[in-house]
Amino acid sequence: MRSRADHRNTGVHLRRLLAVAVIALAAGCSSVRMGYNNADTLLLYALDNYFDLSRPQEQLARDRLRNLLEWHRATQLHGYADLIEAVSRRIGGGVTPDDVLAFNLEMNRRLLHTGEQAAPDLAALALTLQPAQLERAARKLVEEDAKARREVSGNNASFEHRLERAVERAEEWFGSVSPPQQALIRAAIVRRPESEQWWANEREQRRTDLLKVLQRIQHEHPAPDVAAGWLCEYLAQLTEPLDPERRARMTEYRRGNAELIAALVDAASAEQKAVLLKKLQGYAEDFTVLATDTGTRSRPAPARNRAPRSHALEEVGEGAAHLQPLRSVLQHDGQPIVLAEHMTDRRGVDDRPAMDLPELRCVEFRE
Repeated sequence: MRSRADHRNTGVHLRRLLAVAVIALAAGCSSVRMGYNNADTLLLYALDNYFDLSRPQEQLARDRLRNLLEWHRATQLHGYADLIEAVSRRIGGGVTPDDVLAFNLEMNRRLLHTGEQAAPDLAALALTLQPAQLERAARKLVEEDAKARREVSGNNASFEHRLERAVERAEEWFGSVSPPQQALIRAAIVRRPESEQWWANEREQRRTDLLKVLQRIQHEHPAPDVAAGWLCEYLAQLTEPLDPERRARMTEYRRGNAELIAALVDAASAEQKAVLLKKLQGYAEDFTVLATDTGTRSRPAPARNRAPRSHALEEVGEGAAHLQPLRSVLQHDGQPIVLAEHMTDRRGVDDRPAMDLPELRCVEFRE
């Protein structure tokens, strides 16, 4: 049980974090750069939230994250920028569904590479997890799944509510949505009435599968390279599930989403395309700056003395869960792979926890 002093300290550190955020934004620091440069803290906070890490585990995660983030910054970010710039060049000449699918396929390939790089680090931590920590994570997942289910039930599941959310997301990319574009979105929802329910089921299945892998590692305690191999197999199946029915539904979902994105881009006015290009260029610039800005690279703070169970990670506070522009460095198939996803800070159904491993959705558009 945390003491009152612990809670006061959490509040103080959270206020400091928010003050830094305000200063960074006022200075022109984008949310992507801020999130990436603080990815170590955000990832550690997420891990601790699920597993209640011990001090040795926290130090292990801190050290591994530092090395992983340095590798990612040095080897991956320029490639992300190049990919986004290639997409930007296609917008002026028209975008097809196959273009959108090709982009997501390439991004998934890159993110899977990051997951493979991270697998030995994840395995090292997984091998230290105790049964009580996995039980804690399981309870967290049940709570989050129940909350997500509520978000897609009742009034939130109504056609008009889904349409409103979808239009708002399109406005994030285009600045505004014309009546013809709104008609395209409406038609896409009509064609896919069960898409949100399918995604909720898929999301829960992925999280359940991940927990099973972690439980297997804890129970069998294999060699580190074997544990890493199991995690790599799990990550690969996020893109191509072994189950034929799941794979077919995922293919159908991606195709429908790609068709909607392509139709919205082709129906966009010159002004809307300018807004879209500016947003994409902003992401490309962010990745380029982050790749070269080694002076501000994320460095986990050193471990400090603390009372038992008063984790240094708790200083981040509950509010830090929403400071994840990249959701971590790793998400998959429309989301970075192990602990990461959206480039924008969203709420509601799309505000997926860091342990959610769906598809990378940089340009993916969901109802």
